[in-house]
Amino acid sequence: MVAEEGAKKSNCLRCAMRARSIFAGLSGEELCALGMDVIDLEFAGGTTIYREGDSASYAYTLREGAIKLVKSLADGRAQIVRLLHHGDLLGFEGLHREQHQHTAIALSTVKLCRLDLRELDLLSQRLPAVREAIFRRWQRALEEAESRIVDLGTRRAEARLATFLLQWAQAYPQRRSLPFPLTRQDLGEFLGLSTEHVSRIMADFKRRNWLRESRGELEILDPKALGAVSVS
Repeated sequence: MVAEEGAKKSNCLRCAMRARSIFAGLSGEELCALGMDVIDLEFAGGTTIYREGDSASYAYTLREGAIKLVKSLADGRAQIVRLLHHGDLLGFEGLHREQHQHTAIALSTVKLCRLDLRELDLLSQRLPAVREAIFRRWQRALEEAESRIVDLGTRRAEARLATFLLQWAQAYPQRRSLPFPLTRQDLGEFLGLSTEHVSRIMADFKRRNWLRESRGELEILDPKALGAVSVS
């Protein structure tokens, strides 16, 4: 486990992410009677939150920023299996496994809520709404993973990248200029493409004036054009 930065107790009642957390279905009284501490943490971009094979003691809710979950392959390469935004969960496999199955790396400055897995397991048995919320999140993550596997095997590289960019924008519906801390290598690992191929496609999209990048931010200028490519 990496050293913690800025750890403090969280106030779940006042949390802006409450409606998207696993505690969304709980009343104020139930939140006050959780019987467990939720800890606020902040990490700088590039920090490893936990590593594949680490003992799974904690789970997290991502409140701000972006995180990549990376799986080590047998040939020594790394594969990004998920990219997480605000409101996403990570580390919850520890409810059923003793070790973390991925390495979690902050792509930007991130703010997290940390939950003790042993306490969370007891809480989910006592409060069915919490158990159901965790199950729904797992189900959604599984469906997204299955959809991406199909995309990797059946869609052209341009369609994969266009779809990804549009989905990334959906995570920030109120923003025209989107935080975009991903490198070309990150995109390639996630989409099953070489870094060079991603670079060529992104350059082509920018040349066509469909998008613009500047200092870690992305602006989609022509979502209709990207949408047409995504279904081609």
